[in-house]
Amino acid sequence: MAMNTSTENIKVVDHKINYNNLVFYVIDTTNSILNIDHTMGYDAIILDASDPEYARIVLKKIRSHYNPEFYLKPVFLLNFKETKDPLLNNMHDGLMTSYDQVVSMSEVAKRIFLKTTQLDNQLIPSFEGQTVKKVLNYMYTRDIRTLKPIVDLNSSIGYTYPELSINFTNTEEPQVLEILEWADREGLIWPDFYERVYLCNNCNSGALSYREVCPHCNSANSKSEDLVHHFPCAYIGPISDFQNNIDSSLNCPKCNKTLRHIGIDYDKPSVIHHCNNCDQNYQDAFIKSKCLSCEDDIDVKYLVPKTVNIYKLTRKGRSAATSGFLSSSLEVDDIFGTINMQTLRIMLHYELEKVKESPAQKTSIALVHLENIFELYNKIGKKGERKLLEELVAVVRENIKSSDVIAFESSSTLYLMLTNTASENAEQKLKNLTALTENLIKKNFNSFKVNLLYKVKMLDANKKAEVQLQELSKDFFA
Repeated sequence: MAMNTSTENIKVVDHKINYNNLVFYVIDTTNSILNIDHTMGYDAIILDASDPEYARIVLKKIRSHYNPEFYLKPVFLLNFKETKDPLLNNMHDGLMTSYDQVVSMSEVAKRIFLKTTQLDNQLIPSFEGQTVKKVLNYMYTRDIRTLKPIVDLNSSIGYTYPELSINFTNTEEPQVLEILEWADREGLIWPDFYERVYLCNNCNSGALSYREVCPHCNSANSKSEDLVHHFPCAYIGPISDFQNNIDSSLNCPKCNKTLRHIGIDYDKPSVIHHCNNCDQNYQDAFIKSKCLSCEDDIDVKYLVPKTVNIYKLTRKGRSAATSGFLSSSLEVDDIFGTINMQTLRIMLHYELEKVKESPAQKTSIALVHLENIFELYNKIGKKGERKLLEELVAVVRENIKSSDVIAFESSSTLYLMLTNTASENAEQKLKNLTALTENLIKKNFNSFKVNLLYKVKMLDANKKAEVQLQELSKDFFA
């Protein structure tokens, strides 16, 4: 079957275009979308988007596929019309109005292909790791460095992250937030606050209807009116008590005087509600939310708050697509000589109290990051990783005071709390520890050169411990 061509040079035959040693496959409504496996052998896809719903289904099938031969394939949209669909707007590689634009799109396709050859193809055992690696691969091949939430009325939380959300249904968007939190803990991305949403505590949906209800019977069937305070006689009542059936003037039911000037004769200090269901009056209504998904009726104080962030790739995240990464799910909290991060935060809190009481006492905190250590972990496995970390802790312990503290955030990042140590001394101590660590790894692992980075700061008595840890890590990883 031969299709009409848009130019003399670009020919579409049996849904295929051959140009510049590339083969483009054309998908339109005449193709079956039930199975896209036959498109694997083509270099790029041209998708007719004149039917947005059809185009969305096909694009989602491609980008949500588990095989990089599919989800990284260049996709160009033909006859695209402006839409509010975040998937169609963000998950294509270029827009075409005619087939002759294959000339320029071929350069885009070649550039993407070249990037795919640089990717690391290691298998990550966890679902979170596999999903995030897939997203990082896509971002790398498209030169994307930021994951941005986009308003999406079809999403169960009202926002979507196209590069990640493409792998989930609209109702699974809360799971997307969990994946992002996992990637944040792994040090692959850095969050910047964007918005906060509230979700149903039963089904995690953000489709909620908020309303004021009666505190006595929980009914929303009520009417509200101003509460009026008449200054001369001190009578307080609903405005309906002051109204008459003759004119619009207000007359006090207690003293019969006419209320003329608000602020002089009277004021309206509040609002009073009357429940039409139980006939009770009340001033403070309860706020409840009705989940439109599971129909649970929830007090707003029990809704689940979730932060929607803009995420930027860290150094580790930027290199993960080509260098790979291992999940730091390896248990590092129980390594002898260390404490967990939660305990460190508590100890820092008490250390700050000591510094406040004795300003002359100086305590420093430091962050140490083994930037390329996952290259070594890939080679030595989990047991080797564990042994290396134990040896690292032993070296650090020998060169700090017994009162100093070590805590792992992950198998590539650790924090130190150095008591009675000013930042200048702490800086020198970290410099020595860096040299010892680099020598330890080089000597024991075939001259592997670790890229070890660190940052030191003195505890500030006027800032919370958590804030200081965040400042340290943000400066470090951004």
